[in-house]
Parts: sequence; structure tokens; C-alpha cells
Amino acid sequence: MQDKVSNFNNKVKIIVVIIILFILIAIISLIIINNKKKIYNVEEVQEYKYYQLNQSNKIGVIDIRGNIIIEPIYNTIRIPNPEKPVFICQKDEQIEVLNDKKEKIFTQYEEVIPISINGIVTNVPYEKTVLKYKKDGKYGILDFSGKQVTKPIYEDIQSLTNKESQLLVKKDGKYGVINSKGAKIIPCEYDDIKGDGFYTTKDKYKLSGYIVAKKTQEGYRYGYINHSAKKLLKTEYNKINRITETEETQDIYLISVKNGKVGVNKNDKILIDHNYQDIEYDEYEKLFKLNRNSQYGVANLLGKQVIPIEYTTIEFNGLYIKGIKVNAEEKYFDVKGNEIQDIKYNTLIKTENENYYISINNENLYGVIEKDNKVVINNEYTYIEYLFNDYFIATKEEGAVGIIDIKENIIVDFKYDVLQKIEGSNIIEAKLLQNDITELYSKQMEKIASMTHAIVSVNSEYLQIYSEQDTKYFDLDGNELSNLEIFKNNKLFSKKQNNKWGFVDINGNKVVDFKYDKVTEFNEYGFAAIKIDDKWGVINEAGNILQEPIYKVEDNIEPEFIGKYYKVYYGYGEVYFTDELK
Repeated sequence: MQDKVSNFNNKVKIIVVIIILFILIAIISLIIINNKKKIYNVEEVQEYKYYQLNQSNKIGVIDIRGNIIIEPIYNTIRIPNPEKPVFICQKDEQIEVLNDKKEKIFTQYEEVIPISINGIVTNVPYEKTVLKYKKDGKYGILDFSGKQVTKPIYEDIQSLTNKESQLLVKKDGKYGVINSKGAKIIPCEYDDIKGDGFYTTKDKYKLSGYIVAKKTQEGYRYGYINHSAKKLLKTEYNKINRITETEETQDIYLISVKNGKVGVNKNDKILIDHNYQDIEYDEYEKLFKLNRNSQYGVANLLGKQVIPIEYTTIEFNGLYIKGIKVNAEEKYFDVKGNEIQDIKYNTLIKTENENYYISINNENLYGVIEKDNKVVINNEYTYIEYLFNDYFIATKEEGAVGIIDIKENIIVDFKYDVLQKIEGSNIIEAKLLQNDITELYSKQMEKIASMTHAIVSVNSEYLQIYSEQDTKYFDLDGNELSNLEIFKNNKLFSKKQNNKWGFVDINGNKVVDFKYDKVTEFNEYGFAAIKIDDKWGVINEAGNILQEPIYKVEDNIEPEFIGKYYKVYYGYGEVYFTDELK
């Protein structure tokens, strides 16, 4: 009998152990699934397939061949992801979701709307992987195929400021954060949550953290959670701001206010005690300006005070720091806080070339010195800006701008009103405003183009300068390219002959007569613009005219067509196409 009881007890123990193991496996599986969901990518639109069509202030949808997908009968249509055939259409107060077959979809929900992105500049101002739906008075998110990503358990869902693919959700009156896969990032226990605004070129906003807040009887109290959802600061601060003027990703610096006093936190530690009226960060020198009782000093990123708090004014002047006392006594320091006795310049400014510093003297005139303080350009200019190699943009007293080298040789004459390096290239743009002449100089300082009433457009691989009469292309160093080299996948190419434009094939054979005042190259959708007497039309890759020139557009702007419709920019990165006459 005792053996039977013992065997029964052993079986019960085994069953209990098995149940516990199953529970542990289920919990571990849920953790693994949730952790996998936490790994997400910010989706970019790779290929636009659909655009808004505007006719008589009514909105429809066209595809990239110019076919009307949705008739223009709606007040608004939002296309959350132009790669996917999901269109949020509104007529008066009624909202319906249609696909590319004009079928109503997602009809099982009370409402389906796109989620607008907050605080981020983007060509498509919506979350690109999920939509917000409403069911039984609560909200959830679903993907573009209609699959529910979360159940409808939230009182509200909106985009989190400065965090794409992160959503602010409200439950039981409190806010939390989930990502576009539905993974819980921050529990719903806060009264406010914002992204901290940190951005890097490589990761964009992905490494930015969260400034969270709880409401107390004394007002809101703020805390901080990093991008990995680790709580660094408790919600006990009056205010928190992250220093975002850096691409440093290892450490997080937070200027915070506690009990009305300002300090600095580095990650979860106090770097500078909360004992100041104000603290400002200088992104160039990577130093903190401290203000205590209207007296100023300086601390470095280690929290060490390098200049004592005894000055009425602190000025960051490039490599110099100037401190002024009540009696107007001035002292100069280097960025380590060492006093400099023999000061020659008011300001020394670093350049991208570590060998050169731009100097500004007491008369506010600019020059250049080398690292060993040797003067290479005298302080005789009203402005100097480093360009590249040994070249500098300089302005003379009369206001004319030119380019000089470190021996003060004039490389580009002092005759321009505006002179600047074109961002994303090594090409210099020079302007003569009186005649509206634009001239371009290559990296080798050779003049490569001169046009009146010109527009300059920079692509990731080439630069285009065009006017009413001409178009030229260059690589990003200023070497001229032909349209055949750039638009390799095109079937036809623009060509000018006897002051008229037409199109030829890759072998130079004429396909479209030389009869137009101007044309564009064929765009990625296979359409080119043609111009006669200040009016534009459109032609397709087969050389067939889809629309004779009837459209007027902004001065000098070359229109872009899909079918017979031309593109219009209407703000916030959004565009529509239309065939309306102006």
C-alpha cells in the first residue's frame, strides 16, 4: 500500500514538474517572441507606385503609367505607403479604404486611418508599415494586408514625436510605447512621453531615447529611458533635455533641472551637480557654460570645471574662450582652461582641415593661420570660409566675393555677389545677382558652366544646371557628363540641334524632330516634357505625344510628368499630379 502511495506521489511530482516546465517554456517563448519583435527597421519607400491626382479640387489616385486607379471624386485621399495599394479616401464626413481594384477593404472595423509622423521631415509623412484601426471603441494597429498587429486595447494610438516606427499608446488613461511590430517598449504608466530628438546620419532616430513624465501635485516630473528601454533617470526632474548636437552614441548627456536648479547627467550618473541657474552646451568646443547667480564659468565633458565661476560674461571664440569680469578685465583661455597671455586674435575658428584656423582680429577682419600660428593669409578680409584643399572663399571690404589659396593668390576673381560650395558636391556655385548669372567651378577651380536664369539641382550621383535654353550635367567633382552616361536605361535622349530640341536613340539616330524650345530627359516612369512658347506638354518613350504643350509652370522649372499629368509640390514633402491649366 505504501509503495502505491509512493508511486502515486512520484507521478504527481513528475506531472507538476512537467507542467512547470511547460509554463517556463511558454514564458521563455513569449519573451523570445517579444524580443524578436523589438528588433525592427524603419521602412523607406523604395519605389513609388501610386500618386494623388487632383482635378477640380477633387482627389483621386493614378499609378506610375498614368492610369487612373481611383476616380477624383474625394475631398482627400491619403496614401500611407506609395508602394502599397491602400488608399484612405474621404468624402465629406465618410471615410473608406480602397485597394487598387476600387474595392472597399478593412470594412470589419469602425475606422481605419493612417498614423501621421510627428517631428520628422520625410517625403511620406505617415507610418509606412501599419495603420490605426478602431473596433468596439478601442484602437489597435494592423499591417497593410489587414492582419492585426495588436488587439484593439488602446484608448488612443499616435506617432511618437521624433521616433519613426514607434507609437505612443494610451491605456487606462496612461501612456506607453510600442513599436510597429506591436512589441511593448515602455509600459503604459506615464502621463507624457516624447522622443529626445537624438539623430545620427547612420541610424537616424533609432538610437534616440525617451523623456517620460508623471503628473504630481507639484506638476509634471520627468525621467529618462534610453533606446534599449533601460530606465536611466527616475521621474523626479522638473525638466530634461538631451544634448543632441553630437553623433556620440556611447554616452548620453542630459541637461536636467531638479528642484529649480540645473545640472548635467551622464547616462544614469550626475556629471555636474544641480547647483546652477543655467547650463549651456557648446557643440564646437564640447564644453558647458555654467551660470550661477549671474556669474559664469566653464566645465568639460568629464564634469571638471576648467574655468572658475567668476566672470560676468563667457564667450566661446573658436579655440579661445574669453572671460570678462565686472571691472571689464578680459582674460583668454584655451579649451583646457589654460590662460593665454599673448593674445593676437579675438577668435580662432577650426576648419575641416586640421592644419588651418580662421583668425579674426580686433578690427573684425579675417585671415588664416597654420597650426604653428604661422600667418598664411593676412587679416585683410571681411569674411573667410574654408572650402577644401588649400582654398578659401573670401570677401573684400566692398562686398565682392572670390576664392584665394593659402598664398593669397586669387583663384576666382572677386566679382561675385554670392559664392558657395554646393552641398553634397565639390562644385562651387557663383552668382552675379544683377544679371541673374550662375557660374559653376569644378574642384580644380575651372569654370565649367555659365547660364542666365539658371536652376541648379543636385542628385546623389550628378549635378544638373539648366535654363530656358540649355542643360548641362556634371559629376560631383565638376567633370562634365553626357545624358547618355547618366540615363543609361533610357531608350531616347534629348539633343539640341539648330537651337531646337528633339530626341535621338542611343546611336544618335533622330526619333523625334528637333522642333521644341526645350525638353527634359525621360524620367524613371518613361515620360519627358516638351516645351513650345513657354508651355509644356509630354511625350512617352515610344516618341508619341500624350499631350501637346498647353501647361504653364513656374518660371524655369522643368515639370515632371506621369502620363498627361504634371507634378505639383504642396508642402510637407507631399505632391500630387494634375492636368489642370493655370
